[in-house]
Parts: sequence; structure tokens; C-alpha cells
Amino acid sequence: MPKRAKIDWRAVREAAPHGAIRRAELAELGVGSGTVAARTKSGMWEPGLRGQVRLQSGAPTEEERLDSALRLAGEGAVISGAAACRRYGLTKLPEGPTLLVLVPHERRRSDDGDVVLERTHRPPPAVVRGGFPCAPLERAVLDTARRMRRLDPVRALIAEAVQRGFTTEPRLSAELAVGSQRGSRFPRIALVEIRDGVRSAPEAWAREIALEMAAEESFPRVEWNRAIHLETGERLFDPDGWIDEVAVAWEIESVEYHLSPEDQERSYRRRALMNRHDVVLVEHRPSRLRTAKDEVKADLRAAYERAGRRPRPPLVAREAEAR
Repeated sequence: MPKRAKIDWRAVREAAPHGAIRRAELAELGVGSGTVAARTKSGMWEPGLRGQVRLQSGAPTEEERLDSALRLAGEGAVISGAAACRRYGLTKLPEGPTLLVLVPHERRRSDDGDVVLERTHRPPPAVVRGGFPCAPLERAVLDTARRMRRLDPVRALIAEAVQRGFTTEPRLSAELAVGSQRGSRFPRIALVEIRDGVRSAPEAWAREIALEMAAEESFPRVEWNRAIHLETGERLFDPDGWIDEVAVAWEIESVEYHLSPEDQERSYRRRALMNRHDVVLVEHRPSRLRTAKDEVKADLRAAYERAGRRPRPPLVAREAEAR
């Protein structure tokens, strides 16, 4: 009887750096189906995605899940969606185990478990993030947003990507224009708001109120995230909302961003600076924008009328730029 070839287990481990491997790869490395079956039955190994084996037990790591999804998808596949966004450093992401993988349109592969394989006529260039090929950030963000079912989380995701300097509104809009239009309604709304200067979901709620007031009673235009300067050019502050006609500032005071003593101190200094330069300030918590819209509108009207009764201070509103 011929002597059975010795298995090079080191080569097996190197072929499965994250713990998952295709059965066909095991066969190429000399690991027979009997060995696979015995080790799986003993609990030493576990079944993985279709056609794969996990060479370990327990919950898979994020890296193993990504590696296994790419093995399922085949050559030329890239990670997109929330998993790719996470590898770029974004945090305002939907929860859930689903992994989105983009594959060339001619490839006939089907989903398995939490792995969704999306065939695309526009395979994106791979951007390696943490050792894994990912779609470019704009594609990943919009692929995530297209699958979200509520507007506010889409606003939060897109605002974070822009606010943290990962991308820009024009780049996202360009990607949206050439990409799939399925599920594009919420991203389109969020990008219009970003284009108007809005940088968060609460600011988007405030903008909706301002637009309602403009339509109902010809209330003056509210500008968003403008940089307010003295005529000498000195930059003073960047209010969330600004009514330039009478120099009224509108601040949306979200508890999420003002918990630390340092943040509170900055808020106090900003209020004092506005008072010093005769700016009329109106402040609201985000919850009031959702539950007390009539009161918010009344506050804005009162601030506008009060500001109109004094000479407008010599302040200039400009496009906000990074300091």
C-alpha cells in the first residue's frame, strides 16, 4: 500500500491566516475529505460559509468574517457597505452582521448567511484598509446609505463623513449620480442639506423648520455653519444657524457634544462673545425641534423682531473654512 503523503500543516495555517479556508484549497494542500470530516465532527474545526471550513471554534473575528466573505466572492471582489466604512474610521453606522461584497457583474455567485454579494457593472478600484480590499469611501458610504430605512441615520452617516474630512459633498454627489438609484432618496436629501451647510441631523431638523417659516410667513433665510467675522477680518464664532439681515445666531445645543467641562466652557465663551458684539442668540435642544416646533418658531420670530429693533452690528458672514 502506498505511503500517505504527510500534510504540511504549516502551509495550511499560512493559507488560512484568519482561520477560514475553502475546502478546495485544503484538498490542494493534501488535506483529504476524511480528515476534514473527522476534525469537524470532533469540534476542532467548524463548517464555514459555503464551501469553506473554519480551522478553529468560537465566534469569528471581524477579520475572519471579511476574509471568509472575500473567499466566497472570488477574485476581484471588494468589501463595501458598513464594514468598509468601519475600516475607514466612520462610526455612525447601522448595527447588524450583514457584510456587503461587490463582485463583477458577470460572476454568478449567490449570498450566503450574512454575506450579501452584489453584482455590479461598475467594479470599483480596491482601496486596501487594514489588509482588506475595500471600495472607495464614497462608494462605501452610499452603498451603506442606500440600504438604510430611516432618514436621520443617513444624515448622521453622511454628515460624519464630510464633517471629519473623509470626503466632500461634491465627491459624494458625483458618486451618487453615476451609481445605482435604488434607495437613493435619503442620500439625495442628506446631500442637499450638506450642500446648504447643514452638518448634523438636528441641524437638518432646524433647517426644515426654517424652510417652513420662509414658506408660511416670508421669514428671512437662515444660513448654516457660516463663519462670522469683524469687518477687520477677525474670525469670532461659527453659529449653527445665522440670520444675516439682523445678525441673529441660532445654536442647536446637543448634549452629545457638550458633556465635558471643556465643551461647556467653550459654549460659555461663545455666548459671552456673541453678547459682547450685540448678536441676538436663540438656543434649542434637538428634542425641542421635534416635539415643540410651534414654540421654536415663536422663539425665532421673537429673536428676529428683537434684533430688528437695534442697529445691526458690523459683522460679516463668510463661508466657513477649516481653521
